[in-house]
Amino acid sequence: MGLFADNLRSMTLPSPSSRLFRSGMVRRFAVGVLGLLMVGAPFVSGPALACPSDVRPAPPLVLAQAARVRAEGRPLRILAIGSSTTAGAGASSTAANYPSQLALRLEAALGEGSVEITNAGVNGESAPATLRRLELFLKTPPVPDLVLWQVGTNDVIFGGDPVRLKQLVGAGLDAIAAAGAAVLVIDQQYYPAIMNLDRYESFVAAVGAAASERGAPLLPRYLMMKQWAAQDPAGLRATLAWDSFHSNDKGYACLADLLAPAIVSAMAAPATAPQGPPQAKGTPPKGANARQPPAAPALR
Repeated sequence: MGLFADNLRSMTLPSPSSRLFRSGMVRRFAVGVLGLLMVGAPFVSGPALACPSDVRPAPPLVLAQAARVRAEGRPLRILAIGSSTTAGAGASSTAANYPSQLALRLEAALGEGSVEITNAGVNGESAPATLRRLELFLKTPPVPDLVLWQVGTNDVIFGGDPVRLKQLVGAGLDAIAAAGAAVLVIDQQYYPAIMNLDRYESFVAAVGAAASERGAPLLPRYLMMKQWAAQDPAGLRATLAWDSFHSNDKGYACLADLLAPAIVSAMAAPATAPQGPPQAKGTPPKGANARQPPAAPALR
């Protein structure tokens, strides 16, 4: 897919009040300053960096809201939430973070004004703080149609616990389902300087287990990057910022390229059943798209 640079789309600001961003302020300020110092590769037009094209969310994303969005003629409301990968640390500008690049790809495929993405990324944030913000977003109308939840890296770095992370991710997925929104989970990034691989991968497994138990689609970013590093180390390094940890513009382009086809396909296909594993007779579905949100104005 091409890398679009013209007519960059402005991102919407999160609708909840600023109190959503106060938790862990000192730590996030330090990490945020680091993010501001990062300089990624220039964001220019031209072919996108070739990244693994066979990586897809599993199970496939289902948007029960697609028919309603089309019928109402309104944009698909997407909430991108998480930490530095979502905020865009390492990118050369806000136009080069993954939600901005994803918006360009979706509008190119679905039409101008077809999507409205709120970038709610906060540098340095871990799952407890993200969960609190996510729950507030879900309680503040209008509810997003789709949540892209990038989760888990800082929980490893700041001494979290994989069991606790699984519980937190599960709670967030349950809240998204209860709000009637769809979800696509993005797990941790791989980076060359991981010190304790077994411990790190226990956190990756925790995110995967929480998503799997609820039938929520997961983009296996960690596995994709790890395999890429083994097969083409120079290729992966070209997608990382100077710290060899955060992504640069090319890395965010790759993530947008992996997400866009799943969303386009979900918008094109009629969704008549919630996503998720088969349920026992008489039990309510646990999938992330089990309920539809009421009609509401666009996110602000």
